[in-house]
Parts: sequence; structure tokens; C-alpha cells
Amino acid sequence: MENPLISIIIPVYKTEKYLDRCVESVVNQTYKNLEIILVDDGSPDKCPAMCDAWTEKDNRIKTYHIENKGVANARNFALGVATGDYIGFVDSDDYIEPNMYQFLLNAVLENDAEITVCGYQINDEADVDVNLRTVSQFDALKEVCVGDYKYGVLWNKLYKKKVLKGVEMPPLVCCEDLVYNYYAFKNAKNIVECDSKLYHYFQNDDSTVHGNFSYGAFDAIISKRIIFENEQSSNLREYAIKGIVSSCFIVLSGCIQNNAFHEDMQKLIDFIVSHKKEILKSNLYSKKDKIKIIILWIFPSFYKYIVKQK
Repeated sequence: MENPLISIIIPVYKTEKYLDRCVESVVNQTYKNLEIILVDDGSPDKCPAMCDAWTEKDNRIKTYHIENKGVANARNFALGVATGDYIGFVDSDDYIEPNMYQFLLNAVLENDAEITVCGYQINDEADVDVNLRTVSQFDALKEVCVGDYKYGVLWNKLYKKKVLKGVEMPPLVCCEDLVYNYYAFKNAKNIVECDSKLYHYFQNDDSTVHGNFSYGAFDAIISKRIIFENEQSSNLREYAIKGIVSSCFIVLSGCIQNNAFHEDMQKLIDFIVSHKKEILKSNLYSKKDKIKIIILWIFPSFYKYIVKQK
């Protein structure tokens, strides 16, 4: 297949300041055989009209207006209507380099791969050399388990559609893509990655990821727990534990600093402490991390005091 169709999924919600920049970067790709799917997730601003305007401009663009149920639902909807041989994702407040999908497709085809991963820039950093390499399924899953950002997100990848068959994102506020990638990599035998920063990740202070601390932060733990429960007796278990423990510490700090969710706070502490022996024996944790766990185990009140002072 010399000219396969790539479906690019763009969920849209309250990003009218950035939407045109995003869609323009996709429309202007050097690779032209694209199906661009805009999913207006019940956005209350000008985004619905902007999506319709783009559909009028370019016949490769399809716009769908759906009831607001979150980004996971919007992406799952788009996956249900996508007709491409390959699938890519772009967030509507980000943008991409003109050659991103040509590069990712070439990497897939030349290496008989099923998923290609590229680097990303935070806003506008300098790029780096390509350095294309193959990655084993185990190493890719290891990075997903510990929550590595490059492997956990959707938007810096090109997926062969067959590895996504039957895979859906859970209805979480955040980290739904981590679980999705976990199952996608489980289905992929050949994976390639490069360091070239072809995706521009824009740190939007209004986005879900960068909003105020809320109960949605616990979704990071829920996503890691799904992975952890699937890897109870595998070689990935210690990496899955590290992933969930890392998220527990992050959310625990949020609870302490905001004096919130006290009952759940204690559950986080109990989970971390219950795995103390495995953690203290593991080479995956730094000396600083192990000291934190010991303090939390023996002097939980003192640990909370330290966190509040930050």
C-alpha cells in the first residue's frame, strides 16, 4: 500500500484561540492522503462554527457535533467513524510540524512497524536529530507502566489501525490515553521511535491537565491501577507498581497542600506503605524516593508537615 489513508482525530472543546492554528498545521501536511476528523465535544464557544468552516474549506475534513461527555468519549466516537488504514491524534490547542505524518508513515512502512513514536516540543523548543530506532514490546510497555509521558500520550504516535481493534479509552478526566496505549502496545509486535520533535505540545493553563487540583487527579491512579491489576504476575509488575506509587505520591501531595479528600488521602498512604518492602528492595527507585517512603511509613504526620511547607 503506497498511499494509505491516515485518519487524524482532533477532539475540540473550548480551544477557539488555538483551533485554527491546529487544523492549519494538519491541513498543510506534506502527506496529503488524510481524513481529518474534528469532534466538537459540545464546546460552548465559537469552536463548533469554526469546525464547520474548516469542513467547507477542505473536503478531507469531517466535523461531528456531539454531546459533551469528555475527551475520552470524543476520541472513542471518532475511532468508530474513522476509515483510515492508520490513526493519529492531535489535541486542538497543539500543532504539528509539516512533515510529521509523512515521517511517521515512512518509519512505519520501512520498518514493518505497527506503532511509530516521535518526540515533542513544549511550546517551541529547539529540535534534535532523528535517531530512529526499534523498541521491543516489553520496553514500550515498561515505559507505559511507569507513566513515561512520551509513551503515555496519544498525539506523538501513528498507529496501524489493526492494533487498535477493540481498544477504547476509559471515561477518565485524565490519563485515559495511558490505558489506551497500554492495550495498543500489547497488540503491537514492531515499534519504532525517534527523538525528532515533530509535535508542538502547548501548555494551555486552561486545560484539564493544568487546572486546579480536583478529584479528577485521582484518575491518574485509576489508570495506573488498571495496568497494575493486569500485570500482577508478569515481568512488568515492578514497573506497574512504580507507576501507581508515583501517581499516589503526586496526588497525595495535592491532597495535603489543599487540605482535601482526607479519607482518600489515607487510602493513598495505606497503598504506598503496603508495598514498602518491594519498593525498598527495588532498583527502580532513587534514594530520595526510598527516604520519602520510610518517612511516610514511620512518621506520616511529619511527612504531611514537610509537604505543607513546600
